[in-house]
Amino acid sequence: MNCSRGKAITAGIIFLCVGPVLAETSALRMVTTTTTENSGLIHYLIDAFESHHDFEVSVIATGSGRALRHLANGDVDIALTHAPSLESELLASGQAINHQAVMYNDFIVVGPARDPARAGINNGIVGVFRALAASEHLFISRADESGTHLRESALWAMAGQKPQGRWYRQSGQGMGKTLQIADELDAYVLVDRGTWLAYSKKLRLRLIYQGGDHLFNRYSVLSANPALHPDTNQLGARSFTTWLTSSPAKQLMRNFAIDGHQLFTPLL
Repeated sequence: MNCSRGKAITAGIIFLCVGPVLAETSALRMVTTTTTENSGLIHYLIDAFESHHDFEVSVIATGSGRALRHLANGDVDIALTHAPSLESELLASGQAINHQAVMYNDFIVVGPARDPARAGINNGIVGVFRALAASEHLFISRADESGTHLRESALWAMAGQKPQGRWYRQSGQGMGKTLQIADELDAYVLVDRGTWLAYSKKLRLRLIYQGGDHLFNRYSVLSANPALHPDTNQLGARSFTTWLTSSPAKQLMRNFAIDGHQLFTPLL
């Protein structure tokens, strides 16, 4: 049998000589969070990766919960998320492998500049959320199983609150759209700093509270388990993970800034 490579669109296509069939492995399917997309980071990183590697990355953005379900089902090859508890569950069940912490930023509370709930005068995030509940001023929740929504739920629980009623509204949208809704309604919202910096100049909302360990926001990369999903692009997933945790990629993360403000910090 005579097997020839022929001409490929991308140099990373590998052809397997199994009868007349040619199989390509250059396509890498990725799922990530809306926070990395809304901030612009993920496309910035993918462009750099593709310029030095023979893989073509297709990416979809959704909340971390849905993203990790896509990974567990083998719908994608790799995921970049910020939901540590869900990531740990997936790893423990064997539905994901090669977990690597990549970078971090933090969550902040933003809201009306006049701060009608007087949330910003508190010294801790628990006090902030208690003040928000007590005031019953409008709060917009993503309510979409995202890493941001999971953290918000945890903060309400820490504050001993079960938000409900007309003042607590659920957008079911990504971070950028939820920010825009909060701005239109003059409401409070929990947001990651990267998305906030990307959108803040277009909004009337202002930073109300920041700081503290409970607002730390870590992003990690995971791969689908090839033992469960042999059709996934294992080579592409390993290559992207290796590159994402490399010094050149970390420098790109440091350089990704808006008006001199760094949106994400690489983990060493």
